[in-house]
Formats: sequence, C-alpha cells, structure tokens
Amino acid sequence: MAKEKNLRDKIIQQSMALFELQGYSATSVRQIAKRCGCTAGSLYYFFEGGKTEILQEVVRAYGLDPLDNLSWVIEEQSLEDLIDRLIAELPLFFQNVSKKLSWLMFDVGRLTENEMSMMRKFPLSLHESILQGVRMHLDDPRKSLQVSWVIYCGFYGYIEVFKKIGLVVEEEFTIEEMGESIKTAVVALAGQEQMEAS
Repeated sequence: MAKEKNLRDKIIQQSMALFELQGYSATSVRQIAKRCGCTAGSLYYFFEGGKTEILQEVVRAYGLDPLDNLSWVIEEQSLEDLIDRLIAELPLFFQNVSKKLSWLMFDVGRLTENEMSMMRKFPLSLHESILQGVRMHLDDPRKSLQVSWVIYCGFYGYIEVFKKIGLVVEEEFTIEEMGESIKTAVVALAGQEQMEAS
C-alpha cells in the first residue's frame, strides 16, 4: 500500500515538473510514465481520467484549492470583517495561483473541453467560498449571491485581469483602496441596515 501511495505521489510530482518544464499540452502520459519508471497502464490505474485527472491533482498538490485556502470565511464576525480579510488574503492567493500555474496560461487555448471543465471548477469553488461567508451575514439568498459576485469580480477582475493585461497602468489603486471601493459597493447593495446587523 505504501509503495502504491509513493508511486501515485511520484506521478503527481513528476507531472508537475514536466508541466513546468515543457507545458501541459506538450506533456504526454507516456512521458510522465517514463519519468516515473512505470507503464502508462500503471499511471491509469491511479488516474483513470488520465492527464486531466493528473492536472486536477497537481492543482490540489500546489495547495490552490479555494475551499481549503478560504475555509476561514465562515468565521468572520461581520460582512465588513469578511471583506477586510479578503482584502488581506485574496491578493496573496491570486499571486500564488498565478506563480504556480503560469505554465498553464500558455495552454488554455489547447485544453480539451474536459480539461476546461475541470479548470472552471477552480474559479467557481473560489466564488462558492466567498458566497459561504456572505451567507453568514445576509438573510436574502439572492442578495447574498449578488454581493458575493460583486466581491469576486471586483477582486479577481482588478488583480488578475486588468492589471495583468496592462489596462491598469496610471493612477493604479492599491488593493486596499480597491477593497474599500468594493466594500462601499457591497454596503450599497446589501443595504446599510443589514451591514450594521451583521
């Protein structure tokens, strides 16, 4: 059993190394198996979904699962505290994701539908984590959904999209300033009385 776990872990580690070295699309199951000293059949024994399932496990091995990283969202005492903590935590989280998965950015256009579907789970689980925290402070499910999307799109869009493609060049906001703007929008959307009640 320990031998099987060691081979499974080795497959994940060697896949990581190959993906970083030559990219996800350029890496084959045979290359991974060869690097691990096993057959492709052995690899499929551990990962029935093949390379797509390995990719999912690589993302988990990097410690990038939002459900693990943002489990604290349900512990915050108020919606304002939640937003303040997101201001502190999300930039580091996004930076970590970008750094560790930079090799994948070049392959997005070459991913299969199954691989894209698996990768979509990542941002959706991030939103789900934020939504869990918001639901702790707002009674209205629809309002909670709206507020969680405002928070997610505000932070993710600013940090990961606009800054990266160079749309934010002059008069750049700090993440704290952006967070305060998001907080203002959330207060307006959630209604001041609900913010004070939480």
